[in-house]
Amino acid sequence: MTPALTPAEVTTNLVAALFLIPIVFGFVIKAPQLVALGFIGVLFTFSDSTWGQLTTETTIYSRGSGMFYFSLLNLVLLTAGFAALLKRLANPVGPQLAPSMGKYFAAFVFLIAGHVVVGLMEGIELNVILGYNGIFNVINMMVFMYIVIMAFDSEEDSRALLWMIILLAAARGVFGAVRYFVFDGDTANPYRNFEGLDIKIFYFDISDNFVASVGAFCAAWLLTSPEARLGWFKRALLFGFLVLEIAAVALSFRRSSLIGLGLMFVFLFLRIPGKRKFMFAILGAALLAVVASIFYEHRLQFNNNESMLSSLIYDIAPERGIRNSRFYELYAAAQSMDGNWLFGRGAWGTFTGDRDRLSYHGDDFSFVHSGFGHIVLKAGIVGLLLFCGLLAAYVSFYRRHRNALSGDARLMADAGFAGFLFWVPTLLIGTPIIEFRTMLLLGLTLAMPFIAVGVRNVQVRRYQYDPNYAVA
Repeated sequence: MTPALTPAEVTTNLVAALFLIPIVFGFVIKAPQLVALGFIGVLFTFSDSTWGQLTTETTIYSRGSGMFYFSLLNLVLLTAGFAALLKRLANPVGPQLAPSMGKYFAAFVFLIAGHVVVGLMEGIELNVILGYNGIFNVINMMVFMYIVIMAFDSEEDSRALLWMIILLAAARGVFGAVRYFVFDGDTANPYRNFEGLDIKIFYFDISDNFVASVGAFCAAWLLTSPEARLGWFKRALLFGFLVLEIAAVALSFRRSSLIGLGLMFVFLFLRIPGKRKFMFAILGAALLAVVASIFYEHRLQFNNNESMLSSLIYDIAPERGIRNSRFYELYAAAQSMDGNWLFGRGAWGTFTGDRDRLSYHGDDFSFVHSGFGHIVLKAGIVGLLLFCGLLAAYVSFYRRHRNALSGDARLMADAGFAGFLFWVPTLLIGTPIIEFRTMLLLGLTLAMPFIAVGVRNVQVRRYQYDPNYAVA
C-alpha cells in the first residue's frame, strides 16, 4: 500500500505538476520529438513489473498515483496528448495522423465516458472507474500512438527513432547480461522466490522481453536485407547484438515471449527475398535449437519431463480439463458475467471463482490473464469488437502499404508489425491491458507503420516538387 503523503509533500507535488503542464505544452508544440523520445527512453529503460519480488517496490510508472487519479507519468502523457490535439486543431489542413484509427479512439473515449456516468450513478469511486485495472490503458495506448506519429514526421526524425530503439535495446541488453552473468539476475523472479526453483532469469517483465525482441528483429532485418549495405565490422556488431537479445529472451523463460519472438522471425522469413531464405532458415534453425534446449533444460523440465511439447503446454493440456488448467480463470470469469455479455461488468467489474485454484490472484479479481478476456469482462462484446476492429484496421493499413516502402521506412513498418506479432500471445494469455508500460509499447508498435508511410508520402511530395530529389 502506498504510504500517505504529508501536507508538505502534497503541496510540493501539486506545485510541481502545475509547473510541469506549461513546459509539456511548450515541448509538444515546438519539439514533440523530445517528448516522444523521452517517453521511449523511460519505457525502454525502466521495468514496471514487481511481481516475483520478495519486497514490494514502487516504480517510476506509479509515482504520484497516491495523490492523483493517475501517476505523474500518465498525467504528462495526457497533457501531451491534449497539447497534440490543440496543435492538430490549429492546423486542420495538415496530413491526418492515423485516419483508420480515429473512429476507434472516439468510440473508446465514448465508452469510458459511459462507464464514468454509470459507475458514478452506482456509487463507484471515480479513481476505481478510471483505474488501470479497467480499460483506461487503451486510451493511454492510443494517445501515445498519436504523439509518436506526430513527432516523427520526417526522414531524419524517423531514422533517429530507429537508432534510439536499437541503442536503447542494446544498452538494456548489456545491463541485463551483466546482472545475469555477474550477479543473481532479475530480482523479480517468481520461479525462485515463490516456486522454490533454482533458476535465475534475465528479465521477468514482458516489456523487457519485447525490447530485446524488437532489437533482435531490427538486427536480423539489417543482416538479411539486400538494401542494407554493411561492412564486415558492422555485421559482426549486429550479429553479436542479435545473439545477446535472443539470449535475453531465452534466459527470461517466458513462454509468451519465446512464442512472440518466434512469430517475429517467421514473419521476417516471409519478408526476405527468395535467395536469402535458405541461409536465414539454417541460421534460424540453429538458434532455435539452442534456445529450445536452454529453455527446456532450465525451465520446462520442472513442469513436465516427458517431452518438449508436453512441458510447453503442461498447464493447458486437454487431459487436465477446464477446472485444472490455466483456462479455469477465463471459465470462472465467463460464469460471472451474469447477463452482462453485451456491455460487460464495467471498468470496476470483478469475477468470482474457486479461490484455491485462483490463489495466484491473491484477493484481486478485477482482471484476468487474457487481454481479450479482460476487455470482455470490463466492456463486453461491444468493447471486444471495438478493440479487435482497431487491431484489424492496423493490420489492414500495414498490408496495404508494406510493398510500397523501402529503406528505413520499410524497416520501420516491418519492425512495428513484428512488434505487434510479439504482443499477440500476451494479448491471448497475459495481462497487457492493466499494464501502463506494456500498453504504451503496444502503442509504439501501432505507430511505426503510420510513421513509415507518412515519411514515404513526404518523400513522394518532395520528388514531385523537385525531380532531382532521390526517393529512398
